[in-house]
Amino acid sequence: MGTPVNRSTLLRAASAAVATAAGVALLAACGGEDSADKDKDTDKAAARTAEPGAAAGSAAPAAAGSFTVTHVGGPTTILEIAGARLLLDPTFDQPKKYKSGLEKTQAPAFGTDRLGKIDAVLLSHDQHDDNLDDTGRKLLKDVPVVLSTPGAHKRLGDHVTGMKSWQTEELKTSRGTIVVTAVPALHGPDGVDRGADGEVTGFVLSGEGVPTTYISGDNASVKVAKQVGDRVKKEIGPIDTAVLFAGAARTPAILDNAPLTLTSKNAALVAKDLDPRRVVAVHTDSWNIYSEDMKSLEKAFQDQGVADKLVGLEPDGTARKLS
Repeated sequence: MGTPVNRSTLLRAASAAVATAAGVALLAACGGEDSADKDKDTDKAAARTAEPGAAAGSAAPAAAGSFTVTHVGGPTTILEIAGARLLLDPTFDQPKKYKSGLEKTQAPAFGTDRLGKIDAVLLSHDQHDDNLDDTGRKLLKDVPVVLSTPGAHKRLGDHVTGMKSWQTEELKTSRGTIVVTAVPALHGPDGVDRGADGEVTGFVLSGEGVPTTYISGDNASVKVAKQVGDRVKKEIGPIDTAVLFAGAARTPAILDNAPLTLTSKNAALVAKDLDPRRVVAVHTDSWNIYSEDMKSLEKAFQDQGVADKLVGLEPDGTARKLS
């Protein structure tokens, strides 16, 4: 059973009558308990519209039907899709060292003062500074919807909705509905359980008129990504865009320096397995624990014969229109 949405623009996927076909398929696969809990909320569920905010540095949001991506730095990325502005893993600190041993080595493309309105934050996890830094934490309480892990809900409070894998939520916008599905992710090598420190989630965005988008979060496993892709393609359809957190993050203190996110080669293998139309790669810059950069990614994608899928984004805050 997922944590109730607090002061959000989300409408829980209550029943087949209010869910999109894609959301229904995923919810049915999750089992009956979550569906029963959602049915109890049917009478009090109300579709509240999220007015899309203006893109950073611009006077108006992206046009209806368009899909725009802005890379701010590290994992922090803005997706403008189906009339909503979604922010991934907010990190807006200036360069600094953290008690955890992590170091931010590059400033974000812009600060929160230029961020514009955000309709929802999709937070892969809250335990590590390179996915949620000090400024990012402060930002969360100013955003109407924050989706993350059950552990993040416990640690950060009721303004964060904790989602179990394959739980769905609906984000209603003035231009349509985005079904947000939490999907599995593994923050380390296959077969390793890091407990609470490794709890992390990915997301899938779908819905009528929404390009089906897989967001890996801090997942290091090709196997897990393939399992997600197989289920999404079966129950929703082909994946249009994959946003992959790469960089092969490593720290000597964890698992003998094993990669905690996708290596460049594994990111390319995920691209082959999932076969999206395009891949947006982030999480390769601005932090000292990322061991592989965009050049390494470009070579790996070329070696695997999928170079045409890779969308290279500099962390410069420039909005890139994908469709």
